[in-house]
Amino acid sequence: MPSKMDLATKLLELQQTFFPRSCSLCREALNPKQEIFCANCIEDLPYISHSCIRCSEPLLTASICPECQKDPPNYRQCISLCDYSYPISLAINNIKKNPHAPETKQLSRIFSEYLSRAYNDSNMPEIMIPMPAHPLKIFSRGFNQSYLIAQFLSINLENTLLRNDICFRKKLGKPQRMQNRQQRMKILASSFGVKKSSEIQGKSLALVDDVVTTGFTAKAVTANLLQAGAKSVDLWCIAKTSWHNYSSSIKM
Repeated sequence: MPSKMDLATKLLELQQTFFPRSCSLCREALNPKQEIFCANCIEDLPYISHSCIRCSEPLLTASICPECQKDPPNYRQCISLCDYSYPISLAINNIKKNPHAPETKQLSRIFSEYLSRAYNDSNMPEIMIPMPAHPLKIFSRGFNQSYLIAQFLSINLENTLLRNDICFRKKLGKPQRMQNRQQRMKILASSFGVKKSSEIQGKSLALVDDVVTTGFTAKAVTANLLQAGAKSVDLWCIAKTSWHNYSSSIKM
């Protein structure tokens, strides 16, 4: 009697035979394990090959950027898969709009493989926490895309526990633009809270997000987690903006 895995494989093969799918970028045929990008287009994604080892700002060589030399972030390091440029910018927009976006699953799987290589299982964070969204934001959108990404990552990163009940957002909205840097950070820091702090004390954490722009929000959440007793916090994101796309419109 065939196993459930064999039946699932057969169903995928039949689906591909009678309802063939094509790559959203080049229109080449996709195999059953590819959600939206073909192998060639995956290889050509705007990966960040060299970056700041603290904030993941794309650089010509791997080093520490001038900003981090002057004012290092409170998180240990940021690991980003791609630069926020086409087609990743389009994929992120779809991820934010559709809880079933195929980009979420495929990019998360690619990212999990990238993370495994980056850490080489040496000091992989013990707990991953999705970037918290305010309940009203989740209600209006219907989901938290950072949580969906973390769910897919947790499937492949078996030694890192997913916890969605540790960090939460208390306040909705963004800091006023007229505030200076210190005031903005203070406002953001008070926008988040931590529950069950005893369960993260002395633990290494990873904060998961879809895209990082200024990094202010990540620093605010990190401050709360460190204050609650976390040993360290790493930042994981699918995309990172850089100097040439910093002003791009990222629909939230």
